[in-house]
Amino acid sequence: MLSRNFSSIEKLEISEHHFHLPNYTSAEYCKSIWEQFDIPAPRVALLPQASRQFGNLRKIFEVVDSGDADAIVLTDERHVLALDDFRSARGLCFVPVVNATGRSSHVTDVDFDVADPQSIIKTAGVISKFAERKSRLSPKFMLADSPASRLLAHLFLSGETLTPVRVPESKYFFAMKGFLDTNSTVLVAEALANRGWLERHFVDRHHQCDKCGSHRLVVREECPACRSANLDEAKLIHHYSCAQLGPEVDFHRDNALICPKCSKQLRNYGKDYDKPGSVQICGECRHTTSEPAIGFVCQDCGAGIDGQRVATVDLHSYALTDYATYQLTDAARQALHSPPQLRDCPDGLQKELRSFTNDLPVLHDCVVAELIYEARDEIVRRRGEATFAALRRLFAENLQGHLAGMATVHPSTERDFVLFFHLTQSDRDTDAQVILNMCEAVLSDHLQPRLRILWGGSDGAIA
Repeated sequence: MLSRNFSSIEKLEISEHHFHLPNYTSAEYCKSIWEQFDIPAPRVALLPQASRQFGNLRKIFEVVDSGDADAIVLTDERHVLALDDFRSARGLCFVPVVNATGRSSHVTDVDFDVADPQSIIKTAGVISKFAERKSRLSPKFMLADSPASRLLAHLFLSGETLTPVRVPESKYFFAMKGFLDTNSTVLVAEALANRGWLERHFVDRHHQCDKCGSHRLVVREECPACRSANLDEAKLIHHYSCAQLGPEVDFHRDNALICPKCSKQLRNYGKDYDKPGSVQICGECRHTTSEPAIGFVCQDCGAGIDGQRVATVDLHSYALTDYATYQLTDAARQALHSPPQLRDCPDGLQKELRSFTNDLPVLHDCVVAELIYEARDEIVRRRGEATFAALRRLFAENLQGHLAGMATVHPSTERDFVLFFHLTQSDRDTDAQVILNMCEAVLSDHLQPRLRILWGGSDGAIA
């Protein structure tokens, strides 16, 4: 295995002009870089094993068949879907993937091209970094086999954040760097963020098909009556004498302009009539509108979606929190976890509770409640998910204003929570419900909110 001498970050930033490389062969060229990084030739497992580049790579790396490898070298992009099974079967879940295919891939950790000095230097740096950080990884994560533990371990070993990258061929139009399955990776990352292991950072916002989940939607102007995109712009004519206002096409009769309302001929622009603007005429149903509707069409399933009802999905990058780093590297001390009923709470709520651990009397008085919206399904059915989400956001803002100094409101993707600094049974049955009713009174639709108590400080400490 690699030596652990690679500890200086300056080595990662080394550039090709620092290397004095005469007319070496490819193998000698790489060997000189391994030596300047003070590492032996990296031991690698090839995927696929029967690669046409096997002979050349064997001169650059030490190719091994066992799990005792420093990296996986992907030599054929057609085998990328087999990567997870390959790693599991050979016990290579904690080593980087080197991309030697010549094509970009979001799944790999570094691109390798023997003709590019920078890529060789970066490859040496990544392999060395994984090896050095692996020596600090807690054994409990080395043995764990869950998707969550593997994701956390990979983020620690790579020293990178989990980042969405543009992948046009994916129906989501993005993928998470280093991982094959976009949907499951995001679900795992969100669960870890809710438990305080990862910290979210907003990256982008996509619209999503509510039928198939695709993010590949085309936005267009549509007829508000029949949803057709077959719209043509037409000038408006305003006839002064009878006040008729309509599309110019309705005034055309042979080579003259005849008012369809009073049948008079319009002869002089500015005296008989003017053209105050334009409208859109639907080529399907002939409906006329000055404000076309905005609609979306899914490029994967063909579904049409009303622009007022289309769902949005926020894309985030995810970074390890201090709490996660502590857990990943400290095998001797076992920190306490949140109670099971709070493990899906937002990371902001988890952090606020942990901040109270130094003041146990304060923590003892705390109460965590979930907001339940009894009218959610009915509002979504009648007005759409986007309308419900907007009502929910406004309600949460109102509630935080009413509870300032008494509680904090913590929205998450699917659920909303309230941390009360002190809440008795009497408060819950009277004052709290009154405040909830006041906050929804200004909304265009009633959410029918109620509180469901999840945890009280007297139930046990949180760390």
